[in-house]
Amino acid sequence: MGIENIKTNTMTDLEILSGLYDEGVFTEICPELGSLGEKAGAFASFGKVSDMNVYAFVQRGEKDSGSMSVVGANKLLKLYSMALHTGYPIVGFYRTSAGKIAEGNMLLDAVGELLSFSTQLSGVVPQISVLLGDCISSTALLASSADFIVKARGTAFSISDCGCSGEGKASILVDNDVQALEAVKSILSYVPANNLSLAPVAFDVTEEAAVDFDSAFDSRQKLLLFEKTMKDAEISLNRLMGATVGVVKTIGEMLEAKTATRIASFVRFCDAFSIPVITAVDCEGFKCLSSTKTLLSAYAEATTPKISVVTGKACGISYMTLAGRGAGVDVVIGIEGAVVSPASAEATAYILLGDKLKEGTVAEQDKMIKDFIATELSVTTAARQGFIDAVCDYSVLRGILVNYLDVLSAKRVETMPKKHSTI
Repeated sequence: MGIENIKTNTMTDLEILSGLYDEGVFTEICPELGSLGEKAGAFASFGKVSDMNVYAFVQRGEKDSGSMSVVGANKLLKLYSMALHTGYPIVGFYRTSAGKIAEGNMLLDAVGELLSFSTQLSGVVPQISVLLGDCISSTALLASSADFIVKARGTAFSISDCGCSGEGKASILVDNDVQALEAVKSILSYVPANNLSLAPVAFDVTEEAAVDFDSAFDSRQKLLLFEKTMKDAEISLNRLMGATVGVVKTIGEMLEAKTATRIASFVRFCDAFSIPVITAVDCEGFKCLSSTKTLLSAYAEATTPKISVVTGKACGISYMTLAGRGAGVDVVIGIEGAVVSPASAEATAYILLGDKLKEGTVAEQDKMIKDFIATELSVTTAARQGFIDAVCDYSVLRGILVNYLDVLSAKRVETMPKKHSTI
């Protein structure tokens, strides 16, 4: 049967785990745990994925008594506790939102404890949620606590039964169980086991001459996130000389609030696991004050190596948030022909040229504005003023990025003692 003919949520729990782990080998956690001979609603396990230890649980599905219960929650608590003490990633496969309502407050308390464990593990080990069936209410809350959400198209994902698909919340959308397993394995190939480990390195590095920002990274080594739900930016896990990097690429527009918030969450994830962040800045501004504040805070607080590459327009607040000193960026690189401006390039030129624009025809005025932008607002001028660290073309960008990341690997930053930011 071809992969295109496989449907979602049709594989058994054992088939899912066998497909996840190397050679299909895994160990079940608390296999005898149950109530009056009834199986717990989740299958918990650990094993190796690409030779890295990984914990995984699978809801059995409604036909296999997959409803969330106190017994099932206790089995998952054992898994979460082991992950907390040993420091390995967690993958959760969600297949139903059903819960044993008869257990009442005991069930709510057990699920609440799971949420507490998930929160404690946030930033300690990577967490991946895989939604193969509808995920609603407290189950959705637990699933949404993960760093990455792999979601089958057409499944519901919301806090209430409101018919919301929740596809905008998905890091990766898939069509069937096999694609979901492939997405999980791909994510795990980029991330470290925990916040004290290094991310896996790919040794089959292929290099081609760079002609744009994307081609400065290793060929065919890119995991695009939120691919179908973001139009004004791209977020991806990528590789540079085999090492994992987080890449943010703005695409010449005003950023939407959701986009800015997603970028902020991605930067915080990369920072938690010491993954360098490389940002391509081609952005004219933001549409929402609150999300812009959140994004600036994420960049400013991140102590992982941060490199920004001005590829187009870096105007006003977009420069300040994504590349300026306020963002705490280690290195700012300008691509020849790019622009750095305190406001939109055209508005800045119009204001600073002043009375000079009153002379000449409309065509001559347009030329004066274009010439002013090309000279006074160029990245070369910004470099002379100390706002850009290096100016280059794409053909040498890869080498510059590699060299800077090499020296920044020894970066050490002392932060102010505090519990957390309030932004």
